[in-house]
Amino acid sequence: MHPELARALEPVLHDLRAGGPQPHRIGDQDPADEEGVASAWLWSADGSGTGVSVVLGAPLPEQLAHVADQVHDWAVEELWGTARTSWPPCPEHPDSHPLVVRRAGDDVTWACPRSGTTVCRVGELR
Repeated sequence: MHPELARALEPVLHDLRAGGPQPHRIGDQDPADEEGVASAWLWSADGSGTGVSVVLGAPLPEQLAHVADQVHDWAVEELWGTARTSWPPCPEHPDSHPLVVRRAGDDVTWACPRSGTTVCRVGELR
């Protein structure tokens, strides 16, 4: 995996390990990537996969926010049809909706989509 993608993906994987669905495996980047983009695959146990990518050379907060959004989409799809349908769960509105990724300058956070309350930085879920 390209180092810039690995750097942006690691905080999000930390958050998944704190209570989200786990990828069955993470695949190497596609050799057919367009120039200037690094990608990898998150593989589910059922054999389906979702791509995650970053634009190489973009600022880390931009890369992190983009990857967090992509992994968030994968996690929500992964939980579809289970008793737990949101990740990460919103502490203000349990069983209602997941948190969303917000970026303000260099800060990339998980926040409530209703109130806008910041819960924590991406990579710091407990």
